[in-house]
Amino acid sequence: MARTEIAYFTGTGNSLMVARYVAGKLEGDLVPAIQAVGRPRREPEADTIGVVFPIYDFRPPRCILEYLETVPNIESKYTFAICTHGTAAPGRSLKSVQAAIESRGGRLAGGFAVPMPHNGVGCGLFSNEKRVSLLQAWTKGAHEICEYVLNRDCGRVDSGSAALAMLRPSVLRLAPVVFRFFGALLTRGSKGLGLTASDACTACGLCARVCPTENIELREDKPVWGDRCLTCFACLHWCPENAISLGGLDVGMMQYHHPDVTLAAMSAQRSSTPSSQV
Repeated sequence: MARTEIAYFTGTGNSLMVARYVAGKLEGDLVPAIQAVGRPRREPEADTIGVVFPIYDFRPPRCILEYLETVPNIESKYTFAICTHGTAAPGRSLKSVQAAIESRGGRLAGGFAVPMPHNGVGCGLFSNEKRVSLLQAWTKGAHEICEYVLNRDCGRVDSGSAALAMLRPSVLRLAPVVFRFFGALLTRGSKGLGLTASDACTACGLCARVCPTENIELREDKPVWGDRCLTCFACLHWCPENAISLGGLDVGMMQYHHPDVTLAAMSAQRSSTPSSQV
């Protein structure tokens, strides 16, 4: 029996919502990508493979590329990819997925970009009206993607210059924050802008529970980050005390997560959690 598998990664729930929608329309199985790496594949093999992910630094999260490395016989499968993005165009993120699939003899039948509320540096500078409009509009694009996949169409791979996207008026407002961020990066180095918790932290441990790579542990009543961070900012956005920041620097971020995604669904993405809880 033919089977469809939709693998996803998410930090705030945006990509999870798109993945859920697509899996529902295609009657597919929803799988956290980070759980599939290094685990036995479900039988029978899926003949359709989709990946859904956010863009980080204009690239797909590495767990998505690692997931694609685990797909057996990818050359015989219909594959597609969906990236969610806030301020930037998809850039070459979908092209990276395409290259990963082609390196194993497969073909990316379709690559799609779905705009969602921005949740990275400068996200607090966007209006609530903008966020609401994006949350109301994304299903139209997702529906069109499902029709494309059901028709077994091929040939579309969305792309766009990230540099040109940054010149949009709606994005130019981020310039002061971006300059502040890169200025601090030059003076402090990347370690000086690592995720950290302020004195507002109550050691509740929620950040550790929501971290998809299980990269956070509590030591002496403070979270400590390891070396497996994917910069998804789940810890920052889900902290009940808003105590987490990038090195204590104000980079114009506000807490955000998709209103229809629960903490339990986020925690179910963790690498050691059964995916049946998604």
